[in-house]
Amino acid sequence: MAEYVQRRKEDMIVEINLLEILFKKSIVKRIVHQREKFEYRMMRRNKQKSDFTQYIVFLKSVMKKIQKLGLENAESLKLIEQHISRINTIYRTALKYFKDDISLWKEYIKFLVKAKRFRLLQYAIDSALLLHGHISDEIYVFAIRQEFLDLKNIQKARELYTTGLRLHKKSSSLYLEAFDIELTYSEILTQTVIKKKQVYKPDDPALNGSIAKAIFLSAIDNVANDFSLFFKMYQKTKDYNFASYLNEEIRNFLQTNFSSDPIYWNTIANNELNHPKRPEKLRIKNCLDKYDEALSIVDTDEMWNLYLNTLLQITSDTNKTEAYKRNLLRHSMFNAHAKNRLKPIHYVQWVNKSKSSITNEILEWALEKYPNDPSILEVKIKNLVESDKFGAYEIFKQHMNLMSVNVWLLITEKIIEEPQAKEIFEIVFSDISECDEEVKKKLGSSYLYWLSRNNSLECTRNAFQKLIMSTGRDSSLCNTIIKIETEQEKMDIHKIRQHFIIACMQFGKTDKELWMDRILFELKYGSPKTVSNVYHEALTTLNNEESDEFVELYTKKILNYNK
Repeated sequence: MAEYVQRRKEDMIVEINLLEILFKKSIVKRIVHQREKFEYRMMRRNKQKSDFTQYIVFLKSVMKKIQKLGLENAESLKLIEQHISRINTIYRTALKYFKDDISLWKEYIKFLVKAKRFRLLQYAIDSALLLHGHISDEIYVFAIRQEFLDLKNIQKARELYTTGLRLHKKSSSLYLEAFDIELTYSEILTQTVIKKKQVYKPDDPALNGSIAKAIFLSAIDNVANDFSLFFKMYQKTKDYNFASYLNEEIRNFLQTNFSSDPIYWNTIANNELNHPKRPEKLRIKNCLDKYDEALSIVDTDEMWNLYLNTLLQITSDTNKTEAYKRNLLRHSMFNAHAKNRLKPIHYVQWVNKSKSSITNEILEWALEKYPNDPSILEVKIKNLVESDKFGAYEIFKQHMNLMSVNVWLLITEKIIEEPQAKEIFEIVFSDISECDEEVKKKLGSSYLYWLSRNNSLECTRNAFQKLIMSTGRDSSLCNTIIKIETEQEKMDIHKIRQHFIIACMQFGKTDKELWMDRILFELKYGSPKTVSNVYHEALTTLNNEESDEFVELYTKKILNYNK
């Protein structure tokens, strides 16, 4: 193994000389060191795919650095050529060991296309098809595209899609690729006829899209239920004047076979909405007209849901746009509400997009239909809490088992100075509490502050000791109790050290900031003599990565502290 790597290193001598012309020696040294590591990994007995792909990614990154210099000299071009050659070799070596990996073949083919290695590309495509063509239509799609777009070989592309469709009769992606290249090729031939001022023959199968039509008819025989495929075919024919008859035929097929499918109507409506050449108001009108037509034919929850989602998307900027959008939203949503078609998410979004003067009415309608829906209750509480925090608290108390952590935090913040705060903290932190652990974690610091103001310091300390030893807590509780302790008229250094020791026992393996806070406390309030001991304790307790980061953090903080 070492001999192979040494040989590879010797082969790199020319590259190293060229790299040193373009980069600093320190950068070249890092590149060579990294390449040596990758060469060793590729020679391991138990090879991993990542041993090869990570090396390739690294070499590509070096190539980008060379290209970023923007130099067109011989050295740069030669280096890039050498890197391309090495990457090609690594891909081919990797595929000897991982020939069953389709994604690796695709990556290799893409690389060859980008590097313009067309002779190798042909070989790679043939090899990939031989190995995977019978099980993967993806490889065929990929190969057809490369043959037609990059190698300009329509005959080979046709052979490929013919073979591919014989093996994968149900492959919509293959049908679409074949359809697309035949339309494109007919357009190329048509433009050639026009340029050469030859007679255009509209009945010529090569010019009028007849081959594309044959593919469309074959798709009907094999994948007739794939609306997405036929709609894409319909869209593609719009781009070609010679295919107008085919566009009409596909449109009729869609209407006949998919008029009861909500996805069909949703796609048609959104197609109107995204029309590139029409003004916004007309696009919105045409889109909603399609939905109205759809709902008269397919009056289902799914159809209503698609319609409402699009409506909410259209009015997403309703607070800063024309009044017609606000009126459209109000009228359409009320109509859907009257027909009992709104889901909780629709009510919530309606409230968020409406003026405050009507939000209460919308929320009343929503709660009438969904009295226990958490999302609606949350919006209700948030809307009410500023004007009537006690009313919001009563709603919260009746449904607290449904409330998110954010609502718990909001309500606690609003009533922290009120008698109800005691009730909340007893619910959350009593010995028999069944409250969610995440709520306890988020409210822990607020609870300690509340205790320090409404009870004794000793009681606050006891609560900290209990909370810090519970599962799911973090070191923020330590920060809170330290702040409370340091705000006392007479600071108890011994107690604060105990708090730090307990917290470091719990979180000392990963929390470098905690150790740093402990050191800064000793420097500011305690005994600087203890800093050395705490520092070494941190290094031995923290995990390896965190320990290295702690050394950097310590150096930076101490420098700032001593300024």
